Amino acid sequence: MDIIKLLKDKTKKPIKKRMAIEDALSGGILTVDDLADIKDNINEKEIGLILEAAEAVTNTNPAIFNLKWLKFAEEYVVSKNNTVKREASRIIGNIAHLFPDDLESVIPKLIANAEEGGTVVRWSGAYALAKIILVPAYINTDLYDVMMFLFDKEENNGAKNQYLSGLKKAKELRKT
Repeated sequence: MDIIKLLKDKTKKPIKKRMAIEDALSGGILTVDDLADIKDNINEKEIGLILEAAEAVTNTNPAIFNLKWLKFAEEYVVSKNNTVKREASRIIGNIAHLFPDDLESVIPKLIANAEEGGTVVRWSGAYALAKIILVPAYINTDLYDVMMFLFDKEENNGAKNQYLSGLKKAKELRKT
């Protein structure tokens, strides 16, 4: 698949491009190595479209993603583009359970987004953190207290609900 050609094609609408990327990711035609090779030749909007497609696939079939995807998404959690941050954070949330030993470096970035970002960035940070807290290695860590602090501070109900969901489940798991 010529991903750059697809992304630059002005005759295709973004939804069609995203669907083609989703299909290519699901079918193994497009890999994270392919994306790493082209990332310097595409803009933030195009990265956002790729991450949006990857998020959709990680939501339905996370097992096809490897550790390189976690690192690829982590790189974009600190983007200046809110769409890119949002999708990267959601990818991390969707695949965090697959890589429990590789989440340490991304957690502070997600916390920073949860404290300082716009609503969609805070929501996606809360989403990812709520998934990470359920990874057995993190249930009984300081992350629980940090999330409680973020929950108390958060004003947006959508983001609060993400924290609440993760914290409730983690509280039950902490009892066992």
